[in-house]
Amino acid sequence: MSSAWPISVFGTDDCSAQLTWPASPAEALEVQIGASIVRPAPSPVAELVLDEGGSSRPASDGAHRYFRGRRALDAAWPSGPGSVVVDGLAPATTYDVVASATGVPSFLAARVTTLPSPGGRLLCKFAAVSDVHIGEKHFGVLGRIHDPRENSPGVEPYPVRSLRGAIAEAAEWGAELLVVKGDLTREAVPAEVRDAGRVLAASPLPLEVILGNHDNKWGVDVRGILGSQGVAVSWQPRARDLAGVRLVLMSTAHGDPHYHGGQLPAKTSEQIAALARAGPGPAWVCLHHPPEMFPFPTVYPPGLPFGESRRLLEALAAPEQPATFLTCGHRHRNRRYDYGRLVVTEVGSTKDYPGVWAGYKVFEGGIIQLVRRTGHQDVMAWTEATRRAVNGQWRRWSPGRLADRCFTVDWAESGSLGPA
Repeated sequence: MSSAWPISVFGTDDCSAQLTWPASPAEALEVQIGASIVRPAPSPVAELVLDEGGSSRPASDGAHRYFRGRRALDAAWPSGPGSVVVDGLAPATTYDVVASATGVPSFLAARVTTLPSPGGRLLCKFAAVSDVHIGEKHFGVLGRIHDPRENSPGVEPYPVRSLRGAIAEAAEWGAELLVVKGDLTREAVPAEVRDAGRVLAASPLPLEVILGNHDNKWGVDVRGILGSQGVAVSWQPRARDLAGVRLVLMSTAHGDPHYHGGQLPAKTSEQIAALARAGPGPAWVCLHHPPEMFPFPTVYPPGLPFGESRRLLEALAAPEQPATFLTCGHRHRNRRYDYGRLVVTEVGSTKDYPGVWAGYKVFEGGIIQLVRRTGHQDVMAWTEATRRAVNGQWRRWSPGRLADRCFTVDWAESGSLGPA
């Protein structure tokens, strides 16, 4: 066995770090950061069924196997993927990550640097999830990946348990609100909508929900079905104030149910900017579709058309606007880019690699975005397996860099704090 197992830093904020690994030794795992020592339980190896050329087959001879885009690593690493969150760290501080296990002496696994605090008091915490795709049966192209437990009695489908796990972790983290950023379903058939509604209605957190292109098919009254289950949907621009920030939300699904991209008419962009401007302070704007930054789309699936994107970005970055943070979903990836003083992010899906939710910490002086993998064992075993998708390229494409996922925004540097 190798002398070390592959631990990486997936997420940080000003006082914590999430460490993750695709496979590990089997016993007595121990991870230390500074004075904090955690002993995570070993987890099962990720399994999958890979369908290539129309035939499905289980992982070789039924053994538990972890796939990493090349040979299975189960012979060297008898336990599967895992994660641990270490709290109680100091802001803007670099720590050594020291790990050990039975048969693996202590070694320097990584270094982690916490984010700087924006300054001032912590005012609120809220969370967001995106692209949950209730009803999906498999994931990937160039070979479809199936959950080997999909027909097991008492086992919920992987999109459902991924969403439940993300909600539970966001609540445990201390979020006071959950924003659901669209694509609740795979095909928007009534059964999928009802299943999504049941999971969301059971959330311990208050909800704000918008829809995506996958929720706009076959003429199904998605808003009506969800509403009958007690889940309200924001279809037109809507604002909700939390301590220190105004949330502005808008569903961007195109009127044509066969079109993956979004739409944002000029009047709607003006309404979004006006709602942000009328708030008591900085604004956090949430759409499903990300803006296109170039005249011709460079990424699939398409987001908002370039002209509509530019109009929205110009409106939100205008000098009279308060400091504003724009976030989206849709592309199942984690990215950050800036448009002038406007920060724009895309956050990945709950149900495929790396399987994430986002937390937002609002301070008097700014905001922190923190993206974490859902660490529940039955979720992580599945999302880890899906890194094999797209001929092994999904594990490179979807996660983004640590700086895309986790960072601090100073309100003073990104605009005014709000109306005078």
